[in-house]
Amino acid sequence: MKRNLIFLIILIAQTSFGQELLLTGVYKGEGLYIQNPYNADSGRFCVQSIYVNGKKTRTNLSLTAVRLAFRDVDMYTPVSVKVVHGDSCKPRIVNPEAILYHSNFKFDSLVLNDSIMHWYTKGDRRDGKYKIEKLKGDYWDVIKTMRSKGRFAGAQYVFFPEHTDGGNKYRIKYELPEGRYLYSTEMEHYHYPEGVTFSPRLVIDKMTFSREARYEILKDGDIILQGKAKEIPLKRLAPGDYSIIIEGEEDTFVKK
Repeated sequence: MKRNLIFLIILIAQTSFGQELLLTGVYKGEGLYIQNPYNADSGRFCVQSIYVNGKKTRTNLSLTAVRLAFRDVDMYTPVSVKVVHGDSCKPRIVNPEAILYHSNFKFDSLVLNDSIMHWYTKGDRRDGKYKIEKLKGDYWDVIKTMRSKGRFAGAQYVFFPEHTDGGNKYRIKYELPEGRYLYSTEMEHYHYPEGVTFSPRLVIDKMTFSREARYEILKDGDIILQGKAKEIPLKRLAPGDYSIIIEGEEDTFVKK
């Protein structure tokens, strides 16, 4: 096989029977998942038929989440997928990367912490670019676009994100001309600018945190309770001195 990039191509075409969603790529042993909306008024699902390499499949289309299994397709061989659907609806490919094949480019490592995001790549090209996307509600928002350095042997990239309080989820899209692309794995970081406090230190029946947090309660070095909460019932805890670790910070309290 030639060492070049084969990318996923998605096209939408109008036909006399409805619309078609066209995909090409390489089968890597993974199934393709298709979101298949159901119209309650018409009593019909959106997808009408699915073809793989020109052959109509027997995929069960009476589901809102359809799995295309690529039966009788050899590993690492080219595949073309045609999804025929109605005019008034639009199916969505949940994991298009399943048939995206790349032999040269890869995200070598990804790091995300409270103040910085950096990643290493191999095989990137000078005409490429990186789009950093952040999950906002139910959609991915592009928050930064960066030019590729074009260093095939390896390159490092740095970005300084502005986290919101709580959970933050990011991904990086490596994009080449003509719409060809590859996503990194998703990165998640929980950001809390202020530490967690707890009360009381002399516990009778419960302990309360300033916000929900992960914790471990220890007795003589052994973990006896752990979890994630804002309030912990401790009425049944035996009297004595205890240690508590809240998101990596250790402190002590007394159970009366």
